[in-house]
Amino acid sequence: MSSPLRSLWLTVLLGLLALLAALPLRAATPPVLLDAQASDIDVWPQLRLLPEGAQRLDAAQALARLDGFAPPRGPASNLGLRPGAVWLHLPLRVAADDPGRWLLDIDYPSLDRIEVYVAAAGEAPALRATLGDTVPRAEGKVPLRSHVTGLGLQPGRDYQLLLRVEASGTMLVPVRLMRADQFYQREAGIQLLQGLAAGLALCLCCYTLAQWVSLRERGFLYYGVTVVFTGLFNLAYFGLARQHLWPDQPWLVANALPLLTLLLAASGVMFLERILMAAELWPRMGLAMRATSVLALLCALAFAGGQLSYRQAHGASSLLSLLAMGLALPVAWTRMRSGDRALRYLFIGWAGLAVGIGTMTGLQRGLLPMNGWTSHAWQLSGLFEMLMWQLVLGERIAQLRQAAEHSLRERELLHALAHTDALTGLPNRRGLQQALQAALPGASAQRLQAVFLMDLDGFKAVNDRLGHDAGDLLLQEVARRLRDALRGADVVARLGGDEFVALALDLPSDEAARALADKLLRAVSRPYEVGGQTCRVGLTIGYALAPLDGRDVASLLKRADAAMYAGKQDGKHCVRRGGVQSALTAAA
Repeated sequence: MSSPLRSLWLTVLLGLLALLAALPLRAATPPVLLDAQASDIDVWPQLRLLPEGAQRLDAAQALARLDGFAPPRGPASNLGLRPGAVWLHLPLRVAADDPGRWLLDIDYPSLDRIEVYVAAAGEAPALRATLGDTVPRAEGKVPLRSHVTGLGLQPGRDYQLLLRVEASGTMLVPVRLMRADQFYQREAGIQLLQGLAAGLALCLCCYTLAQWVSLRERGFLYYGVTVVFTGLFNLAYFGLARQHLWPDQPWLVANALPLLTLLLAASGVMFLERILMAAELWPRMGLAMRATSVLALLCALAFAGGQLSYRQAHGASSLLSLLAMGLALPVAWTRMRSGDRALRYLFIGWAGLAVGIGTMTGLQRGLLPMNGWTSHAWQLSGLFEMLMWQLVLGERIAQLRQAAEHSLRERELLHALAHTDALTGLPNRRGLQQALQAALPGASAQRLQAVFLMDLDGFKAVNDRLGHDAGDLLLQEVARRLRDALRGADVVARLGGDEFVALALDLPSDEAARALADKLLRAVSRPYEVGGQTCRVGLTIGYALAPLDGRDVASLLKRADAAMYAGKQDGKHCVRRGGVQSALTAAA
């Protein structure tokens, strides 16, 4: 044979050998050894799978078709979305020194039905337990968080373990063999951590609802409702709701997750619409967000009424959540770019939630393995987002407080402008009316309230000679002297022009009122330096006493005005009491 021909045959032979080596060879699965040294075994690598197909198989038929079982494809403990049931097979060998008490644990509560069969060597398979969230709880049996049952294995024997699994949603089957003490130790840790998470959600809910009652801001109400649905979803996902909240409600046990997801979408989008104030920025966008919330609520009602299937409800919740996020993102981005600091926390929360949603989607599509991190990613990201939302609400509280303080300052400013004389800073006629109405009810014969009506003498001449600017400066100096002459609790006001009013409180007698009037006369009569020139003005005072001369504002001012007019007629620069014949005239 020539050398080229020999090389060709050798190449073909090597190719055939490589092809044969690449062909999968079905080898017998080695049994899982259960001995005294083992206590917690992840058996996924040893599991073999057989899709049931359209025809229902029993355990004996499945056991007879062991050659058809094959290793599961895809990530660990994740069979993805499957239209029908599957059979899982696991050979077991129990060591002679094994103490026993092995439990089968499948820690994914949302599996519909699990039939557990055990077949000893040479014996027919026997049904050990029927588990799943659609299986009614046996009377008197304490519900557990995960799907767990005892296997009743005897030392020194070989067994075939068969599992028939059905699921409406994603088929996640984290199968473990555990000893009872190891199982209860793990459960205690899980219950503690989930209890802490539920307690945190409850605290957030109570705090937020208290803020809603106090501030009457609907955003806090929507946040509180969202926290409630998030907490219930987590409890349902990890089986604690099935164990503690509704163990005797089969429909809720089987269908709580899609229902809560739809309710969560409805409340969450309303919170976003309110916190983003979408209706104020983009009214149509706000309307679309509210319509999305209503649609999610209607889907929840349709699912509860049986018009939507489990998978349809799950798909609707995913679609509506994405729609809500798509509507909220441009509004949030616009508000953040406009300077709203609170929205930074919202985007940080969304970034964390995106990790959880991506992980959950990967699990549901059969792309990621199920382990402690992937199974808790949604819960951790959801709690993180809730905390970020709490910071958003904190910023909103600060903004509401600032707005309230600004509004209060504006009201106070408007009140001051309405009740204050712009030139002198004294109360004007409105301010005087307010002071009189507050003081007069406390007047009595032992606590007289004096109302002094004062008019400057000679002011017009000074104003004409020195100019209006000098006249304004003179009025300001007169106001200062009057204020300094009165006591701290007394009030002096300017009615307009060169007319002033003083209110003196809690005087013991008419003599005390006259003495105070004299003090005012002396204070005003001193010379003034205005515009580099010296000038003088006088003061004429008419006063009335409450309750002796009247008990209401109008009568007191009327009598004081009449007394002042009489003083002007008698020569000015004097004091007169309204309604009294005698008068005290002061020398200039």
